[in-house]
Amino acid sequence: MDGLIIAGRHGQPIMLSRFRQTNPLYSMLHTSFLSDLIADVQMQAEAGTSKNASVRDIPPVLSVPLPDSIFAEEEEEQQQDEDEERESVSPPDLPDEALAWSESVKKTAEDPTETCVSIEGGSILCHIMVGDVRFLCPVSHSIDPLIPFAFLHKVVAILQEYLIGSTDPALMTEDVICEHFDIVYELMEEMLDGAGHVLLTEVNALKDIVLPPSWLDKLIHTVGLSSSAEHARTSLASPVPWRRPNSKYAKNEVYLDIAETMDGIVNASGAPLSLDVHGTLECSALLSGIPELVVKLSHPTMVEYPAWHKCIQQRVWHENRTLRFIPPDGNSRLGEFRIKSAATAKSSLPLCIHAKVMPYEAALGGLPFEIGVEHTLDHSYDLQDVCVEWLLGNGVQGIDATTQVQTVANKVSMSSDIGSIPSLSRSTGTMVFDRKRQLLRWTIPTLTPSTISVLRGTILSSSTHCRPMYALQVQFMVQGYSFSGLRVTSVQLEKEAYTLSKGARVRLMGDIEWRLI
Repeated sequence: MDGLIIAGRHGQPIMLSRFRQTNPLYSMLHTSFLSDLIADVQMQAEAGTSKNASVRDIPPVLSVPLPDSIFAEEEEEQQQDEDEERESVSPPDLPDEALAWSESVKKTAEDPTETCVSIEGGSILCHIMVGDVRFLCPVSHSIDPLIPFAFLHKVVAILQEYLIGSTDPALMTEDVICEHFDIVYELMEEMLDGAGHVLLTEVNALKDIVLPPSWLDKLIHTVGLSSSAEHARTSLASPVPWRRPNSKYAKNEVYLDIAETMDGIVNASGAPLSLDVHGTLECSALLSGIPELVVKLSHPTMVEYPAWHKCIQQRVWHENRTLRFIPPDGNSRLGEFRIKSAATAKSSLPLCIHAKVMPYEAALGGLPFEIGVEHTLDHSYDLQDVCVEWLLGNGVQGIDATTQVQTVANKVSMSSDIGSIPSLSRSTGTMVFDRKRQLLRWTIPTLTPSTISVLRGTILSSSTHCRPMYALQVQFMVQGYSFSGLRVTSVQLEKEAYTLSKGARVRLMGDIEWRLI
């Protein structure tokens, strides 16, 4: 990685870190390339030349053409450093007979291989957008693309922790970055050095170096008094990097969440064709001192390919499938893993989609359709934030539809008009047609047990060749439900004598492609 750039919505640079390339044009060319690309996409959208043109559709990895003169100075400095290093190292004092057997020794001494391969013809720009702010990472050497993206997401998480205290991307704005310019710049200096090497990304360790902003610090800075918090800058000798030294809390508590994410493809009859379940273990710990926790899972053998936080003792996990660790302060993600497919093979899906599309009818001016979402879980759980998306294709002029809620027992239905549904005992949700993307989106806030939400209507089109996609994209969430049955069974505290308040929860989030035929 060459450096970090924080830019605005339209690609204009707000601030940037130090770069490997000393030429100041290097970073400016990347921001200019992205801003020109955004301007072109917006111009196409306003002119109507491309119906699907959107800045959100810009690829996250861009190839940026650069002139050779940008890298000329860097190559000269690199060649000079190699020459100085070669002159400082004396050749080994060996007889000619010994060196004659190895031609590779002579070739290596004369032509040392580069540790990293430069990208010919320019560089690669990796970028993400969070709220109104874009985070850019140029790369001019061969590297795994997951590394800059992982670093960018880590930078975003740290800035959210420091500046807004929330993971809501809408709160990340240009004004927030500009208001805390000094804090953001100090964080960039601690996270990435001038050579493009990642230094420190632990939030709790960064808080000992860069103090989080607060109204008291602003008041003290305005008055000109010395703050006692300045003493915390020197207390960097914490025995545990992910915990702040001398942590003290009035109420010691820890909460663990297992969040499962289901991705897959389901056929029209409701049978899964492909189904993957991934899980994350999240922790919220406010514990005094340096405690050690021992966490046991209900079915640890179903966890495969785990990527644990460095606080987890790997040896203990491999020996007895138990999590032993000193938890980080505050909110943290302890690990990500995959659930074995055999553990979820016998589990039924939380919902069922009933959909049908009839042929074109000239009297109705379109294609009649009907979509039903049925709750299939136990009566103890509600489906929340259900979203059904249907890509209708070109030539669609609108949607004429109504929503209903039917009970499975007596099939009693309640009808309502298109749009926002009034407050009912069983909400039928909101139906929206996105003309720009030719997309139908139906959202249901809550789907209660033994109910079926039905969307029935007509796809309005003047063309008989209207061909909607024969697949629906369905998202949902279930609080307190585990699709695989994986749960936290016990949490034990060691090396501390206080009483611990603890809790554990589970939740399931799904993103399924449900085919209609």
